[in-house]
Amino acid sequence: MDTEQRESDLPPALRLKSEMNGDRLELTDLVEIRDLLFRTPAVRFRVSGWSMYPTLWSGDRLTAELVSPADLRVGDLLLIDHCGRVICHRLVARQDAGSGPRLVTKGDGQGGRGDTIRAEHVLGRVVAVRRRWPWARRGGWPGSLAMRLDRARAWLTDRVARTLGHLQSVRGYRIIMRILLLPGVGFYLGVSEGQRWFRYRRAGGRDAPGAEVAHHACHLVAKRAGRWAGSVRVTPTGNGHRVDQLYVRLRYRGMGVGSRLVALAAVAAGADGPTVVLASVEPENTVALDVFTKSGFRQTDRDANAICLRRDVRG
Repeated sequence: MDTEQRESDLPPALRLKSEMNGDRLELTDLVEIRDLLFRTPAVRFRVSGWSMYPTLWSGDRLTAELVSPADLRVGDLLLIDHCGRVICHRLVARQDAGSGPRLVTKGDGQGGRGDTIRAEHVLGRVVAVRRRWPWARRGGWPGSLAMRLDRARAWLTDRVARTLGHLQSVRGYRIIMRILLLPGVGFYLGVSEGQRWFRYRRAGGRDAPGAEVAHHACHLVAKRAGRWAGSVRVTPTGNGHRVDQLYVRLRYRGMGVGSRLVALAAVAAGADGPTVVLASVEPENTVALDVFTKSGFRQTDRDANAICLRRDVRG
């Protein structure tokens, strides 16, 4: 994703997403995507799949803007939150009901009836398309060849990821990579301002979270070389604060990124005084359990679905 503005002219939240250019968008990015669409006239995204072929090719640039459910029309190209991924599909039918409109969407290159979604799953509407290789659109074979090459690259990437996962199970490899990579990881704290967006600033070192975060939802993001590496969310509750949605990208696991995110989350929770920080982990997720345990959390309860954890922060 990129924008027409120079990076130095962008506001912090928009600059953060500009620096994440080239990453596949995941569930943790959805708040920021809504933020950008809410606060800027239009935002540009890059297509990374072939579900809309031949209308859209992988690599095409889409310009999207925020849209009201009442303004959606059959035939619109929509950006959709689909099971934690951002996809672009066409609106093929609209079903208005008392509980709100139901939208039927489908990729132009897909068969079947399509998927029925609620209006709140729509992130924006595509208003312009910049074609990749426009000269190649006159015939069918260039698109077919490009699709095969792209799928071959995805297959190779999957094999590399599996090999990387095997390497990360080797303790010596994790120690070496932690020494080499962790110093280059930057951490950013997003403080909720309103219901739809976060304001980000550098966190860690001398830039410790201030009292401004104590009673607001916080979003901590780790980046290396401008690429998103992981994130965690801190939410105030009646009993203290809750840490959840911890996620670290595969290539950065076992290198201390998750532990650093959890530690900063505890600091942010206790910025305005003593508090209790709570978390829950699925019993089979032993890696996440180890991260929380090393960060000072202790087990308070356990059942078949979750292990409950607690850490007392002095502030």
